[in-house]
Amino acid sequence: MVLSRTEVLEHPNELIVVPVTRTIRGLATEVVLTQEDGMPVTCALNFDHIDLAQKDRIGATLSRLGEARWPEVRTALPTACGFESSEAS
Repeated sequence: MVLSRTEVLEHPNELIVVPVTRTIRGLATEVVLTQEDGMPVTCALNFDHIDLAQKDRIGATLSRLGEARWPEVRTALPTACGFESSEAS
């Protein structure tokens, strides 16, 4: 199912979430986080399992991804969705 911009705006209480796991597989669809990123242990964002969650079900912020790390997200997410990353072009 594809949502239009209007339909997305009708659901402001939902966020796109990416699970974090301590199991690091070295996949192109992962972004590894460490204590330098504010995480208590080394772990990985797993973009193979993105989902939606209601804002009111999200707890306190544990860490924020620094701007310098976003290029990794911009590679991992399209890879997980089956698109070539813009970095590879």
